[in-house]
Amino acid sequence: MNWKQITLTILGLILVLFGINDPMLLIFPMWIFTYLLKNKLILLLNRFPLPVAFIGAGVFFGLATEVFAILNNISVPLEQRILISPDPVLDLIYGFFYYLLLIFTWYILLRKIKYSKKEVFLITGLLGVFTEEGGQVFLRILSSPIEGFLYAIIIMFVYGLFPMLAYLLCEERFENKQKNLFLRYGFAIVVLFLQWAIYGIFLLPILKAI
Repeated sequence: MNWKQITLTILGLILVLFGINDPMLLIFPMWIFTYLLKNKLILLLNRFPLPVAFIGAGVFFGLATEVFAILNNISVPLEQRILISPDPVLDLIYGFFYYLLLIFTWYILLRKIKYSKKEVFLITGLLGVFTEEGGQVFLRILSSPIEGFLYAIIIMFVYGLFPMLAYLLCEERFENKQKNLFLRYGFAIVVLFLQWAIYGIFLLPILKAI
């Protein structure tokens, strides 16, 4: 281990300790330890076809994030829980289909257009800011700029980390082409927003009806 790895390991362990009382903080050690174990995880995922590796990793990281959110809300009254469903089991089921659809959308995008890991994080994070809590996260920035901005940063990490980590482990296997900035961002924003709308308008009501 070099000094950088040692520093990140210590930081990750400290954040795990803080995460005992605030489970959403566990997304940060998840990021750190995925980075530290990157080479081993890449070798593991290389055993599988790219679609299985990327989508599987994305759903795994997404569900881990959802588990942290459930733990973070477990002591909150049902009507105040910021989850897809206040019931933990149903929330995981609904979350599975949400993360599956979103990461599949990114898979299609990445097969055609080259994005950096930062762009995957930023674009998905912005999607979260504008869609989480029915747009209330974005509106909070306007009504209370400092508090709202800090909360929006947290939401960006919640939404942006899981596809970015999946891409981190599979980036070298994608054969895509560089496009101009407007096309990269514009196309991704439109497609991801459509994915969000399809989930909310069609898929989620079907799941709830079942």
